[in-house]
Amino acid sequence: MIIATGAAVVITVTTHSPFGEAERATGRWLPLLRFGAVIALTGVAIGLLQLGVTGAGLTGGVMQLARNVIGITGIGLLTSLVTGGLLAWILPLGYLGFAEYALIEAWRNPWTWPARPPTDRGAWICAVLVFAVGLGAFTLRGARTRLADDG
Repeated sequence: MIIATGAAVVITVTTHSPFGEAERATGRWLPLLRFGAVIALTGVAIGLLQLGVTGAGLTGGVMQLARNVIGITGIGLLTSLVTGGLLAWILPLGYLGFAEYALIEAWRNPWTWPARPPTDRGAWICAVLVFAVGLGAFTLRGARTRLADDG
């Protein structure tokens, strides 16, 4: 869970853009660039993590790792809308602590997907739904660029 969260945090921090208004001037391609960047980074992270754990036995397998990266990235993308890209790591790390507690207490709710088995359909639905909502909102709006975000 810690490795998956680390990968998701790196993806969400990359949503920060130092360009601000100049970035918004790129026109209609900007949402597609945001979408493509998040999808590509998420896929690369899952692929590299899969390559990194092939020799060692991963509890839960690669499917659970992929589900955790996808879901926690969605949490980070939603956080970036409120806090900006540089602080988008806060809520995913908080969720990691919550998920560790849920794992210890053996909670069975789908929204505690890191504590669920890799084949749990409800956990997959919840993680993918969080990712889809976060990706959609980030694609259309982008991460917050300043405290008094007017746009």
